Amino acid sequence: MKGIVTNFSLFHISSVDSKNFHLLAFFAPFVVRSIPELLMGGYVIGFDTISYYVPVTWKWINYGVGFWEFFGSAPLFYLLLSGLTLAGVPLIVSLKVLPPILHGLLGLAILEYATKGLGWSAKKGLLASLLATLYFVGLRISWDMLRSELGLILLFAFLITLQKCPSDLNWKRFGFLSLYAVLVVMAHQLVSLLMFIIVFAIALEKLIKRDYSFVGHLFMACLPAIALFALTVYADFLVLPSYTNDIVASGRMIWFSLMGYSSIAEGVVNSVGFWLFCYFPLLPLIFLGIREFRRLELEAWVIWCLVGISLPSFFPLSPLSYRWILLFNFPLAFFAVEGFRKLGSSLFKKGLAGFLVFLSFSFVFLPAESAFPYFSVYPYYVPSSMLQNSVPLSDCGDVVRALNWVKDNNIYGGEILLVHDAFNGWALLYADGVEILRYGYALPESVALALSQKGYGRIYLIWWVSGEGWHGQASLPSTFKEVFRSGRIAVYEFKASA
Repeated sequence: MKGIVTNFSLFHISSVDSKNFHLLAFFAPFVVRSIPELLMGGYVIGFDTISYYVPVTWKWINYGVGFWEFFGSAPLFYLLLSGLTLAGVPLIVSLKVLPPILHGLLGLAILEYATKGLGWSAKKGLLASLLATLYFVGLRISWDMLRSELGLILLFAFLITLQKCPSDLNWKRFGFLSLYAVLVVMAHQLVSLLMFIIVFAIALEKLIKRDYSFVGHLFMACLPAIALFALTVYADFLVLPSYTNDIVASGRMIWFSLMGYSSIAEGVVNSVGFWLFCYFPLLPLIFLGIREFRRLELEAWVIWCLVGISLPSFFPLSPLSYRWILLFNFPLAFFAVEGFRKLGSSLFKKGLAGFLVFLSFSFVFLPAESAFPYFSVYPYYVPSSMLQNSVPLSDCGDVVRALNWVKDNNIYGGEILLVHDAFNGWALLYADGVEILRYGYALPESVALALSQKGYGRIYLIWWVSGEGWHGQASLPSTFKEVFRSGRIAVYEFKASA
């Protein structure tokens, strides 16, 4: 990190050979993203990484995957993980090595888009690449939004190819365009939707200019991706109802409450506040850059993300809005770099660059227990530190010891372990052979009572010790009695009579 600051000051690059810009665009984000992986030791980082990527890949490998579930999950990243695991690479190793590689490839893709899509110089494109990947929002995306990051890499490849496509039919170019579009859809649903919005904006501009040939060819190139996206959306709502439909059926207010607010209006205000939290340090640069720099696909990207912020007013799955806010990071990086060139004060430039570096440094290096206070404002959307997954680094060893206790000593026939989403992946990795029931974000007492009525003799649950819990639940109900403790992590047994 110090070397990056010295050579770049995040915005100033001195005496760098242009042929090395691509290496810098890859290795700078790769190295920075590798630091938390090294500091975490043998544990992965990222909530989704341990809580969703591990369980889904584990299920695919051990039980297979059905047709609808395959397409409903946007399977590209899971295919990669499953293939590596079946080839003999331990799943944990893949989930520690792939994220830095993806982050480096994203930096490289942004530079390529800046130079080949926007016509920027390599130096200017590198600045956009570094800002987009090393700013704390870009690092947060790389923390556990790995499918989104893979989709973004492919989206920039799609945009680069699209810029090279002439109005007359070129089957080779449009063949690559079609391939990238399909891969984006296979990578992530939200990035796919963003791609289609950009395509629509470009097609509309071409129609106004009466370039009907280009619009027809663009539609033909995107038709396979459109069909696949429709299949993905249909499959998502058909085969993954346990999470989505429960929220819809129960009412959006359950999820609002989980996220920390109690009304739709408060949710909208929360989204606006989160946007300011993410981009307030860049606002002067953004305002300067957006006045001087115009690019249709980036403007369409920004406008659609603004629409995404308003989703809490219309859809029960309102937390998706925070993901749209995070995706602002990439077009705004281009506007900010353009705005930086308009600043006249060298002192202000250095001060701003130093503050941005400090934010990234503290996000990468400081543990959750002593995090920079700025990162404690929106804990449900941005972790206070990259040195955590569903639990902080200091608790990881205790989680493993608690699960080993469950596995080795106390779970037999007719007994079951309840796990919150935060511990689901942990249990699959370290308590194999134990009967596990994931209860998600439901009330554990209600789930345990229903299981006891079905004849389970002992019902266990893993959680933090009383008063120390994360994820909105500091302590368990009194019906759960602690039977094992390691550090701040405990195993509880359900006692209905209590």
